[in-house]
Amino acid sequence: MRHQAAILFICSTALCFSQSRITVPRTDAPFHIDGRMDEAAWQNAAVIADFIQRVPNSGEPMSERTEVYVTFARDQLYFGLRCYDAQPKGIIAKQLARDASLDYDDKIQIIIDTFLDRRSGYWFQINPRGCIGDALVSQNGAAFNKSWDGLWEGAAHITAWGWEGEIAIPFKTMSFRKGQSSWGLKLIRQVSRKSEQGYWPVANLNSHKFQVSDAGLLDGLLDISQGIGLDAVPYALVGADARQGYERDYPSDIGLDAFYQITPGLKSALTINTDFAQTEVDDQRINLTRFPLFFEEKRDFFLDGSNYFNYGIDGERDHPYQTSLMPFFSRRLGLDDDGELVPIIAGLKLTGQAGAWNMGLLDIVEDQDGRASNAAVGRIARHIGGQSYIGAIGTVRNSFTQAGNSLFGLDAKLATSTFLGDKNISLTLHGLRSDTDDSTGRDHAYGVSLIYPNDFIWIVTGWHEIGENFNAGLGFVPRHGIRRGYFRGGIGPRPGKWGILQSITGIHMNHVTDLRNVLLTREAGLMPFSIEFLSGEHVEFSFYHTCESLREDFPIHPDHTIPVGDYQFWRSTLQGTTAQRRPFYFSALIEAGGFFDGARTQMQTEMSWKVGVPLLVSMEYEHNDVSLPSGDFSTDVGRLSVNVLFSPDVFLYNFIQYDNLSKKLGWQSRFVWILKPGRELFLVWKSISQNPFDRFAMTESATRLKFKYTIRF
Repeated sequence: MRHQAAILFICSTALCFSQSRITVPRTDAPFHIDGRMDEAAWQNAAVIADFIQRVPNSGEPMSERTEVYVTFARDQLYFGLRCYDAQPKGIIAKQLARDASLDYDDKIQIIIDTFLDRRSGYWFQINPRGCIGDALVSQNGAAFNKSWDGLWEGAAHITAWGWEGEIAIPFKTMSFRKGQSSWGLKLIRQVSRKSEQGYWPVANLNSHKFQVSDAGLLDGLLDISQGIGLDAVPYALVGADARQGYERDYPSDIGLDAFYQITPGLKSALTINTDFAQTEVDDQRINLTRFPLFFEEKRDFFLDGSNYFNYGIDGERDHPYQTSLMPFFSRRLGLDDDGELVPIIAGLKLTGQAGAWNMGLLDIVEDQDGRASNAAVGRIARHIGGQSYIGAIGTVRNSFTQAGNSLFGLDAKLATSTFLGDKNISLTLHGLRSDTDDSTGRDHAYGVSLIYPNDFIWIVTGWHEIGENFNAGLGFVPRHGIRRGYFRGGIGPRPGKWGILQSITGIHMNHVTDLRNVLLTREAGLMPFSIEFLSGEHVEFSFYHTCESLREDFPIHPDHTIPVGDYQFWRSTLQGTTAQRRPFYFSALIEAGGFFDGARTQMQTEMSWKVGVPLLVSMEYEHNDVSLPSGDFSTDVGRLSVNVLFSPDVFLYNFIQYDNLSKKLGWQSRFVWILKPGRELFLVWKSISQNPFDRFAMTESATRLKFKYTIRF
């Protein structure tokens, strides 16, 4: 049977690659994007129907027939979707709001490589209820910017035979090389209840999920237009602010974002009096580490084109809230250390491709207490071969002190997706140097990493050094004055029985010393099993040993400090989740063991309940019990989300959170009405209540009504 499966996979692969090129016809007929393919123009569209499973039965045809229709007009690219299903009542479509996570919904995903560089592309998705989302894919699928928002339309509905949808993507939404009539195209269908994903063209298990290099070809895109390539997005807002002990304030403001396509591949952006009123608030967290927490960027202006500023440090996350060194971290702009807004007077940005070059340039002027402060970053990378590059980065400004700061770095990545035939592997080297007015010497950072991210065997390993005086003035550096080596690896067999989709066994090691090679941190761990079931459930167990050498007292809590010394302790973790595609989902994690000179037990739970179509309720809770010689303490963080989804274009998000250290209850409500793509109304209310369980009263609150209107030329 195993030999027959191998022969079937080889034959399927050969068949798909021989047919993975389509010529798309042009149409001048009108379309009404309502999710029903009743326009006559669909009858002449090109049709793709030979989807092949990547999981669970790699190389076999999809169990449910899928038809994707493609056609285009001068200014738009159209996709029609017919997703047949023998059990329409089993279709899973929990989400409705734009850009919601569809990881566990049935869906169609589309990746378009407009430059045909086999490295980057635009990603679009839609579920059976018309919930749409988009992203930018780069580094051949290894990097994914889900927060990018393009202007396009999509609609879908569930039928008696499955589900049907329509998508219209304006050419103005994408950058491309003028005169190039062939683009890369990859299509993915997910049938969630079966844990099944089918691809066109065929994709092997060792490829990145959104790998671009193995995309098919979309031919015939002649005489298409971006217009003059100018978008103007003015906004206006009014609001009300209230704080205890102060009179109410009623702010109002206007501003402008403008985007101009200098060439089909290079886009410039101008922002004046930038506003982020509609941005989701950060999670409240309690830091029980000695290092700064990492908060992801959520603001639209900085997310658009952010992939062009990525610097090639392929390290790993040491902790869910901590990341490796980043020479440029956009949250250093427009925000202070407490996450409070710093007014942005104006900004200029240039991102995109010019021939074999990727480039990103950004200049921001902030209002720092009535004083204009300038910050700049530049990033450029030259493609080499199929998936490799060499690049440089530079930044100017110090976000930490008044001392002047600049940074310059070089990096190179050697990568291929055809190692040993069909495996991915990459080697990355980087070197950085900072220049700060009040510091000299040991202002460097450099390192190397090797990534082998394949299905059966996976490896992430590397080494880097960060000088004591290295200062990334616009970056994020979790630790200074260290040398660090790390390794993570394991195997992930797919037994094809016992209801198991994949079982992973792995090890990890992390070794950190100072610049004299004296040990600071050493951690070694084993994950005996991490099992994902075909049903969608997941269970995992791991344990690890830690050595820590504290050079200075660690104030872990306002009332507790861990003294200088050397510590060793063991910890273990058990976690399990039910299938998130179910109407009710539950996840639990417990980690227990030693903790420096004491003990710590951590518990995390998460649950969500889909109450019919319009209402989604979810809750997260994290609890820590810490016992130290100086005494015991506990921490609690709770988060509650109640989302009302009226339609794919009208939704209300409510997010409430509390932690027992700050004793603050934060609440944000965001009402979003997308009148049409690019014309959006936001009503945002947020409040903070101090000590809400003693006497509930709002310490401060803010309301904003904002309207933005995109004008395309």
